[in-house]
Amino acid sequence: MMHKKLLAIISASVLCTVMAVATAPAFAQDINYNLPSAEDVQKQKDSRSNQAVSERVGRRLMNALDMYTEEKDVKGAIEMLEDTDPSDDFDRAYVNRFLGNLYAADEQYQRAVTLVKQAADANVLGWSDHAAMLKLVADLSLQLEQYETALQYYGKWLQFTGEADADVFMRIANSYYQLKQYDKIIQPADLAIKSFAAKGEPNRNPYIMKVASYYERKMYPEAAAVLESGLAVLPGEKVWWNQLGMIYMLMERFEKSLQTMEIAYLAGYFDKETHYKALVQLYSNMGIPYKAAMIMEKHIKAGDVEAIAKNYQMVASNYEQSREYDKAAVAYGLAAKAETEAEERANMYRRQGTAYLRAEQYTKAVDAYVKALNNGIEKEGPVYMSITEAHFYNNNFREALKSVQEAKKFSDQRRNASSWEQYIRQKASNRGVSL
Repeated sequence: MMHKKLLAIISASVLCTVMAVATAPAFAQDINYNLPSAEDVQKQKDSRSNQAVSERVGRRLMNALDMYTEEKDVKGAIEMLEDTDPSDDFDRAYVNRFLGNLYAADEQYQRAVTLVKQAADANVLGWSDHAAMLKLVADLSLQLEQYETALQYYGKWLQFTGEADADVFMRIANSYYQLKQYDKIIQPADLAIKSFAAKGEPNRNPYIMKVASYYERKMYPEAAAVLESGLAVLPGEKVWWNQLGMIYMLMERFEKSLQTMEIAYLAGYFDKETHYKALVQLYSNMGIPYKAAMIMEKHIKAGDVEAIAKNYQMVASNYEQSREYDKAAVAYGLAAKAETEAEERANMYRRQGTAYLRAEQYTKAVDAYVKALNNGIEKEGPVYMSITEAHFYNNNFREALKSVQEAKKFSDQRRNASSWEQYIRQKASNRGVSL
């Protein structure tokens, strides 16, 4: 079974850098990634006529363009073209193309996508203009979170142009992510990786999308394999080292997780408190408590980890496990000072006293136990017995007798306290101490 603390740390840490997920799943068509050959694309180019707009529409377009470029009057240019009444399909598509771009410039995206979609669906523009319209419909739809439409038109663009565009593959992958169709992310992400590599420009984003896909489906070995292959290409991606270590935890490959997190730590890749806590917890669970305590203590002092009671307690308990009782006692004291709840603060002082007792620092042990009592420790009897023990081993028999008599007032300690009282009196008598 995985340690509960590790589960908490993992859930807080394994985050993938992707856009926000859509609130409800939808269903989108599959995309055909078998792209047409260059020869087939050329045939399409050759088959499309280089038609020009009519003279009347052309004048309107030129005037609108001047208004937009020289006078910076977007709304005026839009108004001028909205009054145009094209007489044929080509003129209408061309005006819609121009108007759609103007509406996009004016940040009226829904109106823009409606018009450029009409221009694209008319399928009468020249090759370059039609390609641009297909892609613009897709891009605007993605911006408007109309992911099914975006996927439809990215698919059309791919089949029309035959271009293996890495950015388009990434937008397709992101659209599937938004639709929670996680299994469909992998193919476009792989194609994006291939396209970026062909340009000699490896990119982190398709790897992130693949990790997100596998992580959302709880396919942790596959997610780990993606991060491993990504780090082979982009070893400086510091976040990935941390994520990989966390995913190894989810796979319960704790030795591998520790190795990976150590690499990230030594390389200076930690930038979140959860990273330090994960490494500390791994050291602790793998039976290396001294390192766990030392690293936690170091980064509390450095300000990388919050100086709060539970973090000091983690330092203390790990020092205690490694039998560094004096260091554990100091850390328990810091935990007590940082604690806001009186009952828990009293408990920290009690544990500090026990650590000092084990470290044979009996005077400090007594001081800590007294603080536990003053802070309202729930069970006073055991604390008085611990004070008795500290005084006794410090050869302070009179004080030991006083505290054991206090302990006798508690029914659950009476028998043990009575035995100790006899022992104290006997030991004092042997030492010639009058009680």
